[in-house]
Amino acid sequence: MSDDSPRREGSAERQAPNFQVAIRLEWDESDEVPLVYANQVQVSHGGPEFFVVFGCVIPPTNPNELPDALKIQPQVRVVISRDAMPAIVQALSDNLQRFRNASHPQPRQPNPPPQA
Repeated sequence: MSDDSPRREGSAERQAPNFQVAIRLEWDESDEVPLVYANQVQVSHGGPEFFVVFGCVIPPTNPNELPDALKIQPQVRVVISRDAMPAIVQALSDNLQRFRNASHPQPRQPNPPPQA
């Protein structure tokens, strides 16, 4: 059976251009972005996204009145695409390694005594 109906421009038959353009991305240094403190993190995933919740828990100040549980107060929830997650994990890992290297530089090995 043939389809003799006229094709409309802009229909699903039209394909996207087959080229790529590289455009540099730059972070805008805005002071308007809120700064939040987090000492807890929860990561989960569902469908094509990862859900990362950063939270804060304040420990009790009186050791004589310890509760059965402490509530974590969510500070921010971030949804990350599965395509972006490997780059984010790599960036976190790289930065952690740089922090460790800067905080605890490797001791220099002493030079071996000269051979006679």
